[in-house]
Amino acid sequence: MSNLPGDCLNLILKLLNTKDDRNSFGLTCRHWFHVQNNSWQSLHYGNPSGANFESFSIVLHKLLSRFPNLKSLFIMGYLPQVTDLMQVASKPPFFESKVQFLSLVKCHLNSDVELSLMFSWFPRLTSITLSSHYITDMGLETLAKCCPCLEIINLFSRLSITDTGISFLIQNCRKLGKLRIRRCRNITEGIEAIVSGGGLECLLLCDFPDLGVGYLNTEAVVTISKGCPSLKKLQLSNRMDVELEGWEAIGRNCKNLEYLYVYGSRKLCDLGLQAMCNGCNKLSKLVVSDTNCCSRSALELFKSKKPNVMYHF
Repeated sequence: MSNLPGDCLNLILKLLNTKDDRNSFGLTCRHWFHVQNNSWQSLHYGNPSGANFESFSIVLHKLLSRFPNLKSLFIMGYLPQVTDLMQVASKPPFFESKVQFLSLVKCHLNSDVELSLMFSWFPRLTSITLSSHYITDMGLETLAKCCPCLEIINLFSRLSITDTGISFLIQNCRKLGKLRIRRCRNITEGIEAIVSGGGLECLLLCDFPDLGVGYLNTEAVVTISKGCPSLKKLQLSNRMDVELEGWEAIGRNCKNLEYLYVYGSRKLCDLGLQAMCNGCNKLSKLVVSDTNCCSRSALELFKSKKPNVMYHF
């Protein structure tokens, strides 16, 4: 059994259903242990609150060395300080990292320098999630330079970024197809920047409670519809002030739209709903909150014209 080729051992490993069986596989012999490590593609690591930065940097380096074929890496907690990061960054696993999906959550104490250095470890990134950070526009600029192949960017909560950082991402990540922005209070005039690339297929703008009524207004929705003709999924969530012209623009310009989520729009009316019904021929799911001005008859008419669309009113 120890002489079986790696392909056969990988097939055996994939057929093991329980965690205990997979762990036992790696304990059989050193060769099987390496096969198990090489097959590992996803890793979640939470840095304990009491752990020091140096020990965390060593642990992270050892993990990336042990699992060279990782595709997804999820880290929650504090990253090492910049001196510790530089100490381990020169070692081979970081330059050859195959990680494509990176999620960094609650790294409150880390600066742009530390985050930027970490971005440089993962040149093959296609998706990144940054949640509860103090990263600034400078950090986003480094992210775009280090990871130009990014296709999905999620920015959540308390990020100290502005329209300038968003604009840099859009202009430099040419493959970007999905952008999600949530609770980033300093992005106030960023609609033009968001649509400047033109290639977005998924755009989610939600939870901007500090920006007040009118952040997502008619002009913003018209700009989005014209600037992102390739949109397949659009989620607009806030206390929106979108008039009929905005809904007509979606129906007129977003011909590829498949999923539409609209929350908090009290001015969505019968004519606006009809305009989207007539224009969005590829629509397969529509979610509208109950805070709207649509009549029951207009909703029923929409359903009758598009019986294959999943609805939630």
